[in-house]
Amino acid sequence: MTDTSYAALLATLDELAERTEPQVRLAWLHDLIAPLLDRVEQEDDPLSDEPRISTPDAVRAWHRAAAGDQVDVDAVYDQLMTVGLVYSEDQDPDLHVISQTAYAAAAWLRLLTGRDLRSTVEDEEEVEGIEEWSGSSVFTQIIDMLAWTRTGQVYTFWQDAAADPGYCDFPVATRELDAMVSTLVHRA
Repeated sequence: MTDTSYAALLATLDELAERTEPQVRLAWLHDLIAPLLDRVEQEDDPLSDEPRISTPDAVRAWHRAAAGDQVDVDAVYDQLMTVGLVYSEDQDPDLHVISQTAYAAAAWLRLLTGRDLRSTVEDEEEVEGIEEWSGSSVFTQIIDMLAWTRTGQVYTFWQDAAADPGYCDFPVATRELDAMVSTLVHRA
């Protein structure tokens, strides 16, 4: 695939998002994110002085929220954002993948609730929220992040990846994005 094919896949996702009901998009994103959260759930180190909820409890509550149960979504969001921030600052690529998963799950919660959620880390300048990801819709931005996360890679803007092929495995991320788009188009 050429570097423009990644852009075409993102455009296909944007088109799909426009013609798909929000609840369907949420379900699709859930199915893409949920398997990745097993790794996040294993992280039980305290990441702040006064956590409202542990990371494993936050992941379990995320799953319960997805099932329609009442949970403290602000506490879950806050812990996922904390994991995202703390692990994104580490040089270990595996921790970056955990960070990306936590950010994707937090973004999904915002879509689920339809409101801004409170976090103690959102005011920090270092927080790399979904606004930094490629794609014009939040749906597309999350899937773009997942193309890299599901292949075990640190997120890279596709334009940068295409310009410097030695920096990451852009073809693998592109194939993963293509596989996710094909699956979602088929489900639509």
